[in-house]
Amino acid sequence: MHTPDLHHRHSPRLLTIDIMPKPLPPETRRKIIDFDPFAPNSPSIEEFCSRLKISRRSFYNIRNRYQQDANAALHPHSSAPITARRTYDESITSTLLSIRARLKAQGWEYGPISIRFEGISTGELTAPIPSVSTIARLLRAAGAVESNPKKRPKSSVVRFQRGQAMEMWQIDGFIYTLHDTDLTRVTIYQILDDATRFDVGTCVFPANENSVDARTALEQAIAHFGAPHELLSDNGSAFNRMRQGYVGSLESYLATVGCLSITGKPGHPQTQGKNERSHRTLFRFLQAHQPHTLEECAHYIEQFRDHYNNRRPHQGLPNNLTPAAAWEIVGCVEQQPPIDPVVLQQQADHYARRRIEKQSDVPLVRQEESVPVSKMQQTEQRRRVRRFGKKPVDPDVFTFAGNNQKVVFQGMRISVPRTMRDREFYRTVTATELGFWDAITGELELSIPLPVVAIARGKSYINSYNIRGVWMQHPTPLWQRKRDEAEKRFKSIDPGDLLR
Repeated sequence: MHTPDLHHRHSPRLLTIDIMPKPLPPETRRKIIDFDPFAPNSPSIEEFCSRLKISRRSFYNIRNRYQQDANAALHPHSSAPITARRTYDESITSTLLSIRARLKAQGWEYGPISIRFEGISTGELTAPIPSVSTIARLLRAAGAVESNPKKRPKSSVVRFQRGQAMEMWQIDGFIYTLHDTDLTRVTIYQILDDATRFDVGTCVFPANENSVDARTALEQAIAHFGAPHELLSDNGSAFNRMRQGYVGSLESYLATVGCLSITGKPGHPQTQGKNERSHRTLFRFLQAHQPHTLEECAHYIEQFRDHYNNRRPHQGLPNNLTPAAAWEIVGCVEQQPPIDPVVLQQQADHYARRRIEKQSDVPLVRQEESVPVSKMQQTEQRRRVRRFGKKPVDPDVFTFAGNNQKVVFQGMRISVPRTMRDREFYRTVTATELGFWDAITGELELSIPLPVVAIARGKSYINSYNIRGVWMQHPTPLWQRKRDEAEKRFKSIDPGDLLR
């Protein structure tokens, strides 16, 4: 039995250096050319190559070259490169740095690809135009490269997308703070075509994320381009409430125009990666221009859409096409007929059954997928769960019933306005926000920034208007007045008087 060499097994790996083989001398080449394998007492080709210490491949290469170039085969080919390496003086580097600084100041991408495209379109780079790798090398030599070792390599990304335009759109919203004295927060909705990355309807609204503004943004885009086959979003109540077991107003509207509303897996934003990544591009552009009003923000968004769709090369598209060019090349699919509301209700009921099973740990009798589940059947399922001693609890639903106008969160009791009494809300908690969404309209009614920073009053609870950055959809005049007074106090109050 063979015993492994443990010392060799754990020995350090040797560094091997590939050395280019030396070309054969002319006298050896002459012997190869004059060799006749059919002559009497002639050795075989394999034996002949062994005597000269050459490979059979070299033997045949030299003889084939002799048939084409005659006696030129006695000398090796030139080792000089076919195209001589170009050298660029300092003026090219200065031009590249100037373009890079301009793109960065305007809020655009300023990598080698973007710099090359901008230089060609403006005429600042003329022939011979440096390649993308050459631009990267020149910028690196000038110390103008921002290294990011934690950035995930592109080779590890599995890319997926639809084949034609209008097959699927992606929608998502993010909060942007204006550069005015009050630091007003607005919501920007981005709507992109999945196949071409074409921006079909990015727009801004003054309120927090809600289904009414999301529908308005989609109606404007659909009126101009038509309705896509599918709309992909996250599981926010403003976009899709199917996983909550309900059919929202936005999903119902999309069904009437032949569009099916779908969502990604909860807690997995990579599914909407195209839209998530586009937030950073738009945010960087707006930060470079610093809009002070809602109108200025809308104006800069229109400039962004024009440049993004028609001028900016997109590195996620083949040959770095612009989204507008990709839209024209791949073509659009035809619009679908309206979708039966029963299909939406079936999907919502399917999620509701899965939710009950997960919370109760008791398998329920599944209905056929083609038969919608009625309210009576859902009630019977819940009775069956209670029979096993475990009542399903929906942790997202919150009701301010009777005189209960307070919510307990992280050991703090927060008092909310009376207008929220006797109403059902969906409570959502993210890393930056505690939100209460109206269970009927899907609108965000109350938003509390996290972590909570409030004015300490020495009471057993905190008034919602004393929380820094709190926002309400329909505030009463008294609540709004007290909220404005609290915001003014935050600027001059002693930090020790704040509750964190």
